[in-house]
Amino acid sequence: MVVKIIIIFIAGFIADLLTTKYTAYIVAKKTGLATLLSGLITIVNFVLLTVILKDGLENGFMNIFAFAGGNSLGTFLALKKV
Repeated sequence: MVVKIIIIFIAGFIADLLTTKYTAYIVAKKTGLATLLSGLITIVNFVLLTVILKDGLENGFMNIFAFAGGNSLGTFLALKKV
């Protein structure tokens, strides 16, 4: 279970870095790259949500917190680089 939570945390971190890059591509008007990342982000988020919600209620909450923590760290580090 701990390994799964760590993997979900890392996946949330990577998903947020992709979202930050996607936003940067939109600002830079790089339509092709923004479009590609948009589709990739959608697939990653739906796969992760399926994995997270597939567990029971108690494990589901731990997975949600791990994903949110990864997202938060991803946002923090992406903004620190700017």
